[in-house]
Amino acid sequence: MIYILIQVVNQLLHCNVYPQFNAGLRDKYPFVTYSWIDAGSNTTMDDMGEMEVTLQIDVQATDQYQALEMITSLHKALKWSYGYRRYFKQAHIIPHSVSGTNAKPSYGYGDVISDYWFECSFSLYDLGTIYKPEDLNFVFNESIIESIKAMNTMNGTSIKTSKEDK
Repeated sequence: MIYILIQVVNQLLHCNVYPQFNAGLRDKYPFVTYSWIDAGSNTTMDDMGEMEVTLQIDVQATDQYQALEMITSLHKALKWSYGYRRYFKQAHIIPHSVSGTNAKPSYGYGDVISDYWFECSFSLYDLGTIYKPEDLNFVFNESIIESIKAMNTMNGTSIKTSKEDK
């Protein structure tokens, strides 16, 4: 799951990702950190069912507006982007319950570091399955449906709509 989060951050924000407890003071900003809020609770009675975990995800930057823009982009990607959510889905991981964005300023190297964060819960399915990086597809694709046509086979009526019909 963390490997997939790193792929999303690398493609979307073009920066490094560190565990929060190992981030320390960095001289290269911006970067993303994560920390485990809930390292896992089973949602079924069997060991191979499903599990839910929660991460706190932070963006730290020396520029407050850059940090806010980056955390907003990451928040939107995990909450609404089919393309980035598909990265997780292929490994039977579903991001959900993305909280609102929060701020906590901190200090490093004499500068104020802007730190914006949110919590995101993930449902993990098919526990015990091991995915190799080469088995996963990280090509971003967010297809747009141009039109839809549906037909009722009982009475032969059909419905057609396209994005221009908005």
